[in-house]
Amino acid sequence: MVSIKKNIVFALLLLPIVVFYGFSVAYSTNIPWFDDIENIPFFLSRLLDAPTWYDRAEAFLRPNNEHRVLSARLIVYLNYLLTNEINFRALTLVGNLTVLGIFSLLGRVYLKNGGQLLHLIPAAFFIFNLQFYSMTFMTIMSLQYQLIICEVFLSLYLLIKPSRFSFGVAILVAILGTFSMGNGLMAWPTGALLLLYLGHWSRLLTWVIVGVLAIVGYFSGYAFVQGNDEGFLYFFQHPFKVIIGFFAFVGGILDWFPRITFEKRMLLPLFGGLFIVGFFLFYTLGIVNISARWRGLFPSRLTKFYLRIPYFQTIEPRWGAFWVGCFIYLLINSALVVFFRTRFDYQLVLWTTYKIYPGTLMALTVLLILQILAPTWQKVGIALFTGAALLSWGSSYWHFIPQVQQDRKQRLAFAFNQQRNDVGLGAEKNSAFAKFIVTTLDSAEQKGFYKFPSPLLDPQEKDIEKMMRNRTLQLPTTTVSINNQANTVIISNETVEYNNGKEVGLFITLTSPRHFHLFSSAPNQAFDNPQKGFQVYCPKGVLYNETYQIGVWTVQKTGNHLLKTEQSVTIN
Repeated sequence: MVSIKKNIVFALLLLPIVVFYGFSVAYSTNIPWFDDIENIPFFLSRLLDAPTWYDRAEAFLRPNNEHRVLSARLIVYLNYLLTNEINFRALTLVGNLTVLGIFSLLGRVYLKNGGQLLHLIPAAFFIFNLQFYSMTFMTIMSLQYQLIICEVFLSLYLLIKPSRFSFGVAILVAILGTFSMGNGLMAWPTGALLLLYLGHWSRLLTWVIVGVLAIVGYFSGYAFVQGNDEGFLYFFQHPFKVIIGFFAFVGGILDWFPRITFEKRMLLPLFGGLFIVGFFLFYTLGIVNISARWRGLFPSRLTKFYLRIPYFQTIEPRWGAFWVGCFIYLLINSALVVFFRTRFDYQLVLWTTYKIYPGTLMALTVLLILQILAPTWQKVGIALFTGAALLSWGSSYWHFIPQVQQDRKQRLAFAFNQQRNDVGLGAEKNSAFAKFIVTTLDSAEQKGFYKFPSPLLDPQEKDIEKMMRNRTLQLPTTTVSINNQANTVIISNETVEYNNGKEVGLFITLTSPRHFHLFSSAPNQAFDNPQKGFQVYCPKGVLYNETYQIGVWTVQKTGNHLLKTEQSVTIN
């Protein structure tokens, strides 16, 4: 019976992990997007062309926007050394494996300190979640945010170990994290607080000196391009709004209803954030009060209160410091995101890219609460937290599977457009960035380490342009509605039927005398098949100023279909 229960626990623990990685592998593409271009093929081209060791080092450390991305570029280079090419699907998988690294490290420490395997189940459902899907399916993001969290947690884990070797490795990992993303800078103040708490004075001095040197090195030749000073001005103008945004960000893994109005949508995350921060303060006070060195700062009543709780009677201060350090690191970075980014768009507090922070924060909170609770209350806690975790996990797949399908086909269509029109992978027509992408991808193909997969969407794609231009070809016709807005053209229809899925769907073709574009449709009903009708967004930033004839291409397992219209749209 015990063996059966243990197998059930293992199965439940593995479920979100297997689903997460199965889904991420199935829906990822070997296509770069936006910041991927500079950090991966452009970096590798510069590295291969570098004439000196100094130039090679500069290629690894050159900032991208406001981040250095050393770890990501080391992984890219290793991918090249092993395979003689770069593969964005493989690189994305490596980045996503760091989520498993985060979970494994937290699970190891938790079980090592008397935690139960059963308690890891809700934590797994909170961490292996599709709410941060935009990070999961963009290569450079998967090699930044979650990878840096993993590196910093590893550094803190090694930092509290007694051996000098572990301390030295902790410093090296922290330096690597520092030069791998700006968020890695927060490893140094977090680690300093841990060493201060533990009273490791000589190590603290070494840590601070190395940290100062690493931070100075990080900012050497650094370009402040995003006007972060304006974040201070925005905060002083809207302090209450920013503070509320911080709590909503911290509890963002409870964003179960992304389709409702933002004001209502953020209420549940707001309460979740208050819950997490409240527990963090409670837990930190407890860890401080079990230290003979620091408990004198607080009333004796408070110390006696915490020492009556079995958990705080048995936890070693160094392991308590580790948990507090993980909280501090995640909360500092959450505050920085809200402080510096909400001035662009307040709804960024619930932006999918950042959901790895609230997911990990909630996992930490749940694990420690379950361990602190008395045994009779643990059963209630595991039921409540597992229910909340399942809701978070299930709602993320329910809401975002259609979006991931749509994004995958749209990105493949954009790659198709890049091949034929020299624009499509995040740049606007005739821009310097568009020219940079063309030059970079041409260099990658000439050097033999990357070219677009073929076919991108379907074997018929090689003939689709010729067929749409053939005036003698007899094709059935349909009618669409055209909404020509300032920055996009929305083409819709209520009658065309087709099946929609990962490999099948509907595309709008736009044919001009000099250009041919494809855009993927958004289904009218997320999970229905067959679909009836469609809506397609065609951004004007990638369309040249011409008149385009509108066509429809449905890619289906039972056979593809082409439809012509007698309609056109003019881009000015």
